[in-house]
Amino acid sequence: GAVIGAGIFVATGAAAKDVAGPSLMVSYAVAGLTCIFAALCYAEFASMAPVAGSAYTYAYTTMGELLAWIIGWDLILEYAVGAATVANGWSGYFQSVLKKVGIIVPMVISGAPHKYDQGHILPNIEAKVDAAHVDQSMMKEKNQKWTVHQKAMQISFSFTEEVFQQLRKENVPAPVIDSLRPLLNRQFTGKSTFEKRLKRSLSEADFNQYQGIITTVAEKKARWADGQLKTADGIFWTLKDTNKKDETVVVGPVDDPSTEAKLENRERAYVNLPAILVVCLVTVVLVKGITESAGVNALMVAIKVAAVLFVIAVGAFFVNPDNWTRDFAPKGWTGVSFFGIPVLGQTNASGEPVGMLAGAAIIFFAYIGFDSVSTHAEEAKNPQRDVPIGIVASLVICTILYIGVVAVLTGMVYYENLSKDAGVSDAFKQAGLGWAEFIIAVAGVAGITSVLLVMMLSAPRVFLAMARDGLVPKNIFASVHPKFRTPWISTILIGVFVSLLTGFLPIDALLHLTNIGTLFAFVIVCGAVLIMRKTNPEAERPFRCPMVPLVPTLGIVCCLLLMLSLPAANWYRLLAWLALGLCIYFLYGRHHSLLGKELRGEISKHGVSPGGQIDGGLKQS
Repeated sequence: GAVIGAGIFVATGAAAKDVAGPSLMVSYAVAGLTCIFAALCYAEFASMAPVAGSAYTYAYTTMGELLAWIIGWDLILEYAVGAATVANGWSGYFQSVLKKVGIIVPMVISGAPHKYDQGHILPNIEAKVDAAHVDQSMMKEKNQKWTVHQKAMQISFSFTEEVFQQLRKENVPAPVIDSLRPLLNRQFTGKSTFEKRLKRSLSEADFNQYQGIITTVAEKKARWADGQLKTADGIFWTLKDTNKKDETVVVGPVDDPSTEAKLENRERAYVNLPAILVVCLVTVVLVKGITESAGVNALMVAIKVAAVLFVIAVGAFFVNPDNWTRDFAPKGWTGVSFFGIPVLGQTNASGEPVGMLAGAAIIFFAYIGFDSVSTHAEEAKNPQRDVPIGIVASLVICTILYIGVVAVLTGMVYYENLSKDAGVSDAFKQAGLGWAEFIIAVAGVAGITSVLLVMMLSAPRVFLAMARDGLVPKNIFASVHPKFRTPWISTILIGVFVSLLTGFLPIDALLHLTNIGTLFAFVIVCGAVLIMRKTNPEAERPFRCPMVPLVPTLGIVCCLLLMLSLPAANWYRLLAWLALGLCIYFLYGRHHSLLGKELRGEISKHGVSPGGQIDGGLKQS
């Protein structure tokens, strides 16, 4: 049940729209293969420390306190930011459900104050032009098709030397270009006026043959009627809902007076209140205590699986293969950078990697939760046989379902028109299947709620384990409520932290940060298997990862490759988070560690460390 996570509902829309297009199907296969390598290593790691707990516990018992702190601190990031991402997605689906029953959440409390678009941070603002909804978008000429919303803005065409130069590049014959020379730098307001003048300047045969390409080139170099340069590079007001499946309809540039004058009913989001409320509700439930029931868990799993199968079965009848074949990998097949320096593939307007591999890094969020399969390695009757079968089979089935969902979504709706917030249900809405949209949104809310509970349950438990080892203050993080018997203070603190993240950050930023934290944890786990095979080859292992060192090495390489496919800003955030954690460790944790106190007591008492060193560094004779 944990393997089929919330990611398919939360991450798919944003990843297909902005990063990979239909090639996101291949991205899921790459992410699934990476998970198999990491999960097999995780299973061996877990079986060596057969206790309930997370990778923090396994790291402490096998690799020492410092690496345990690093991975524990990283897990806090993963669970807290993951919970914020899930809550953000929950809000999108919940608002879809409310819309179907006639309740519209006011814009001001419906989302984060900013949004990501091709790596740029834009205000989350909407307005109306001619009764059509518009918002702000980042346009980049070289990788985006666009057209002009003529009712909203007349544009002024002119032939410049730049236009003539571009026409030559488009193989327009020199005699045709020479026929247009008398029109150099003359202004023609409106497309129809421009084409009439073009027709008078060319022969009928030349006009019929070259009118399309000349108009396209001139339009991209045109100016707005007030004389401001009109280009497809920059921030523009664009239509939110359009019937043009492969084009963005441009209304006008942001901050252009003549464009701004046409905007009506301007509204801006300032906080994602539904997301904050669900986090607060879950926090209250967790403080009071939640008894995990096999029946409830089975019901949640059934809802999620049923929703995925429903999407595939119903959506398959409304697939238009042209949406795949027209541009299957619009951003390319790679998308790797090294701290902002492109290494392979394309980048978006702000230099962030895009493409199939970059898509795999983002949708990796959909697989978070698979490690729960491997943590129960010691419970299997025949772990050496059952664990790899269980891990590989569950991940293969999960990957097939995920690929099926992406195939349906990108086949039903052209990838650029997918919704970031509620991609699955909105695709059915765009296909005219309102009844199906409602069913999927309700199932999404139910399925995502269960994942949110698990994620917010996990973070305080990591703090609890760290507090019991003395690495964080016990009176806060190990404090158990006298009535409810839950770590209530740390649960509330995590709830406040998650509320701030989900209320004020866009889903794109949350997704990236969750993924880089998770991938980093898996790199450490894979590395731990290699280290332990060298340092403790005879240690008891109920489950042994097959093909060592090949599998752990492939796990490290794949995870690092996906980490490098995430925007550089996420590396800086991860490093800043780890630096903060190391400061806390060296200023507090190291001095209050129970293990550290025990070792210092041994040295003080006997003058000898367990490693055989006399206090002062001399070898014991």
